[in-house]
Amino acid sequence: MKEDKIPVEEKLYQLPILFWIPKMHKKPSKQRYIAASHCCTTKPVSALITKCLKLVQQAHKIYCDRIKAYTGFNFMWIIDNSLEVHKLLTSSKNSKPKNIITYDFSTLYTSIPHEKLKEQIKLLIQKAFHGMNKKFIKITKYKAYWSNKKTVSSTASSIDEHSLTLLIDWLIDNTYVEVGNIILRQTIGIPMGTDCAPYLANLFLFSYEFTYLNTLLKQKKFNILNKFRRCARYIDDLLLINNNNYLKDHKHDIYPKELDLSSDDKNYQQVHYLDLDILIVGSGFSYCIYDKRDNFNFSIVNFPDLNGNIPACQSYNVFISQLVRYARGCIHFKDFKTRCMSLIIKLLEQNFKLHKLKFAYRKFCLRHKQLIVKYGNKPYKWNPGVT
Repeated sequence: MKEDKIPVEEKLYQLPILFWIPKMHKKPSKQRYIAASHCCTTKPVSALITKCLKLVQQAHKIYCDRIKAYTGFNFMWIIDNSLEVHKLLTSSKNSKPKNIITYDFSTLYTSIPHEKLKEQIKLLIQKAFHGMNKKFIKITKYKAYWSNKKTVSSTASSIDEHSLTLLIDWLIDNTYVEVGNIILRQTIGIPMGTDCAPYLANLFLFSYEFTYLNTLLKQKKFNILNKFRRCARYIDDLLLINNNNYLKDHKHDIYPKELDLSSDDKNYQQVHYLDLDILIVGSGFSYCIYDKRDNFNFSIVNFPDLNGNIPACQSYNVFISQLVRYARGCIHFKDFKTRCMSLIIKLLEQNFKLHKLKFAYRKFCLRHKQLIVKYGNKPYKWNPGVT
């Protein structure tokens, strides 16, 4: 970053404010820089770009699905949540898992070179437009669509390939943040806090992953491609199954040297990824819910407290939503039960009623049978509140 000499009181536009969020789960603890851009002047532009980049990412997902259908290799590692990790783990039953490892880009957002970012995003946009055989992206209040007709109205507008690229370049080049009485222009990296930042980071990494894998495919290096058959990436967090540490030694063959990729895993048989604790057991995987906050040496304030004016009905639905998450993330009933008991104890301390929690649990069992069928009859026989 470099300092801009404009005094804060004289600026004619609203800038995002930079502040620091502690990363308590890191040892030693670190800080994450967040740009609060709720009222930023560039927010409407960033929101528009977000809708377009979401469509661009979907276009590349369609293309990668076709490649996977023909070759069996997955070129799109991007995932949106841990549900896709569940599918990855269950699909691995055809091949015995030998090792599993996670990596993360320790300074992804603050290390992305602007010129490389603009170049890669431009290429991805071009490929998406040509692949979908469309001239415009139609943008409405809530969504974006591919279109061959230019639309200009009070409720919708259109943008072409060239204009979208210029808009992204402009946003990247005009990123300013306010720190106290100083205005800084970001010359390296993108601010974590602007709407389109996750899509820019995701697509930037995808462009390098796709290029590397496509090159291997053209060179028929199937032995290396097999090491990347089961991979997942949630923005800056990578999960690889049976990679045999190949990525560790060849990370700069894939990603630019400016990005620092590292792993804290000491045991390649068990990892923590997103909200899952994954363990290789025999010829398959065992997994349960993992929450990094369990290791904090202080209490966490979360979930409603019915001592106030919060509506009770919606609050008990929060309990059901957590049961759904636990059932999805726990393969064994004992882990599901442990999570439920911990949550019930916490909710009782926050003025929930045990008989209403039991009623909500029974409602969950009736509505979500497909999630608990793997447990057999145990969920129906268990009485919540009784260990």
